[in-house]
Amino acid sequence: MKKKSKWFQKAVAVICILSMMVSLAACGASGENTGGDLEETAKQDEEAASQETDTEEEADSGEEEASQEKSTGDKVEITVWHMLSGVGEEAFTQIVNDFNASSDKYYVVSEFQGSWYDSFAKFKATPKESLPDIYQIVVECMGYLKDSDYVIPIQDYIDSEGFDVSGMQENIRSLYTIEDTLYCMPLSVTMLSVSYNKEALENAGVDVNSIKTIADLDAAAKKVVDAGEAKYGWSILSDGWQVEEYMCLSGDPTFDNNNGRSGQVTRCVMNDNGAADTIFNTFHEYLSKDYNYPPTTTIASSDITTAFLTGDLAMLVGSSQWILKQESSIENFTLGQIAAPITNEEVKGSFSPGGNGVWMIDKGDAEKQEGAWEFIKYLWQDEVMGYYAAYTGYTPVSTGAYNSEVYTDFREKKPFVEAIWKELEECKPEYVGAVFGSYYDFRNIVMDAFGQMFGDESFGPEDAVERIITQIDETIELYNEANPG
Repeated sequence: MKKKSKWFQKAVAVICILSMMVSLAACGASGENTGGDLEETAKQDEEAASQETDTEEEADSGEEEASQEKSTGDKVEITVWHMLSGVGEEAFTQIVNDFNASSDKYYVVSEFQGSWYDSFAKFKATPKESLPDIYQIVVECMGYLKDSDYVIPIQDYIDSEGFDVSGMQENIRSLYTIEDTLYCMPLSVTMLSVSYNKEALENAGVDVNSIKTIADLDAAAKKVVDAGEAKYGWSILSDGWQVEEYMCLSGDPTFDNNNGRSGQVTRCVMNDNGAADTIFNTFHEYLSKDYNYPPTTTIASSDITTAFLTGDLAMLVGSSQWILKQESSIENFTLGQIAAPITNEEVKGSFSPGGNGVWMIDKGDAEKQEGAWEFIKYLWQDEVMGYYAAYTGYTPVSTGAYNSEVYTDFREKKPFVEAIWKELEECKPEYVGAVFGSYYDFRNIVMDAFGQMFGDESFGPEDAVERIITQIDETIELYNEANPG
């Protein structure tokens, strides 16, 4: 009999524990306590809730985590800053501990830095010599990091060693590549998806496989609410990532110079061909209906997430990983996920993967850089990446990780993740998202304008689009003045 890998054994133990948590919640966890937990979790993650992208992203830093061994001995210490908490930190810490036990030369110290907003702010404010050797952060920060003199493109090490990354999904590689240079090693992938209440849809007679467009989603939502299976039909988490996903789907760029991939971004072009108006009008038309739950400026992402997890909301468009990692908070239904709906049959692009990666920081220390590269190679092993994906709910970054023993076992327990993998495979590399230094501002500008068009009758979809373009163009101009290309 074939011996199971250590990563398979670790993941099976974790999955069993998570399954027990779900069962216990369904069998009698207090609604008051669970509601409080959900509110606290969502509040801590509200800013990071991108459907990420993925989104989206991190939970309470005070959650119980796997401890990291501290004795370095004579080994070279490699520092990693990360934004992973909850299950993400537990998985990453386990990987770090196993690497440290296997390496005679290097010792990795992983340090949680808060949400990606907090982590990125600290990174920008820290002198170069005090930065970590490896930095894990979301793809939205790629433009700033690329423009800085802080990073060593991971492509340099791949080429010098002939390291095999052929198993990396081409669309994921394209996401982190500019002018044939892969800047960081992808770690986590999330896709835009529809998370749904399986029992509510089944009881209402909805076939989830029939949901292809937003119109289909809305028809299913009405059916569920009319059947009394949920208070609200559907909603969306509305930060910049979701909107840019639908821009990628339209086939039109959000910014000039090929979304910043063939030159510095100088302006927002999301509505040059009317794509943004179409997207905003479509969401406004359907989410304004009384059986849905529009993301107004007075309704936070945490409110929408809680409504879904407690069963009030039947379907939620957002990051696949954002909801999957909170599955243990669901009390009264079974979670399902399908690919996000398209706006209409005329779209010519595709959705883009979101997520985060690990960057090598150039501090002028060749020995530490070599140690950082050794750890990144360790991360890239199929069973290690498969374990990480199974533990955290992220989608694997490579075919090898997807087919690993540990992730294959996870797929058998969570078969709906195969739909998300198929969605990833169907992403076209030429339609990945934008790269520019002020993406952080774009996200917040979009979220505010998108929410206002639902809560202010005098502020329609075209007004929202116009405001976004005006405000982000001003931000881009200021960034470019400070960071000439």
